[in-house]
Amino acid sequence: MPNIRDYLGNEYKVLECLGCEIAKKGIIAPGGVVYESDALIMSGDPEIPIGGFLVINSKRHINSLTEMTKEERAELIELVVKSIKVIKELGLATRVTVLQEERSQHFHVWIFPMQDWMKSKYGEGLAHIREICEDVRENTDAAGRHKVVEAVEEIKKYFSESEKHDKI
Repeated sequence: MPNIRDYLGNEYKVLECLGCEIAKKGIIAPGGVVYESDALIMSGDPEIPIGGFLVINSKRHINSLTEMTKEERAELIELVVKSIKVIKELGLATRVTVLQEERSQHFHVWIFPMQDWMKSKYGEGLAHIREICEDVRENTDAAGRHKVVEAVEEIKKYFSESEKHDKI
């Protein structure tokens, strides 16, 4: 597998599987880990600088919801719901798309915030997500990338505080 470079320019060696490297923290997305349990790990996307764009990875090397235990699926659904609430409450997006496909080598879920500029430039819907990702990967400047890291920090803070107060 090829190495990857995150949107801040850090290069990581991918030995076997990108998802496994993230699960083992061999790759740490800018802003760091937002949430971690025995089964799941969530962070911003390491390659796509979009504020509020979160990726939930299984720590086990699986590629389907059908391979998860009932407890893992329940935790995943709860984490998806909390993530959507946080993205909306922080004003990072008013609409969110949740994506998971089994053609990936390692199970992960995208929590993709559809921001107003995206709707204006591309329209809404799944058909535009890859194009949006390429646009931000190629055209986000240093200030924009810094804002994305700040968004991850805000999400982490929100998750940390909500766990203390069970407010999500």
